[in-house]
Amino acid sequence: MKLFPFLILLFSVQFSFAQKYADSEIIVNTSIDLVKARHEEINIFADSLNNYKRGRLPRFLFDECFDLQAGLWEGLHSPVSLRWIVLEKVNNKQALKKILESHDKRLKNKCNYNSQGTYPELVIPLLEKSFYQLIQERYDQLD
Repeated sequence: MKLFPFLILLFSVQFSFAQKYADSEIIVNTSIDLVKARHEEINIFADSLNNYKRGRLPRFLFDECFDLQAGLWEGLHSPVSLRWIVLEKVNNKQALKKILESHDKRLKNKCNYNSQGTYPELVIPLLEKSFYQLIQERYDQLD
């Protein structure tokens, strides 16, 4: 008779731990999938620049506020320059030269985002520079 309550307690504890384990596994796998998707998307942008030869420039180059895509940040509390992260993955100096020589004025547009009055106030590195300036910096680094 004393064995029956013990077995019920044992099984209920076992089932409750099993449920928690399964939930945490799903959360971990989802987080890993999001990180992989973020890296893949950034790699796609970088590949489009690495493989540029001539013709129409990749459309994202004309988004002067590209850095504000918080979905690509590693965390909402750590804003980064997505443009610079993409450009750091570009190693084709000739492609960068062709982009700079395109003389497209839209590359020189700067984001007019004002973080004052927002909570928390976001300080995004290199936001004050245009895509053209960042491409020029990366081009100079590849010497």
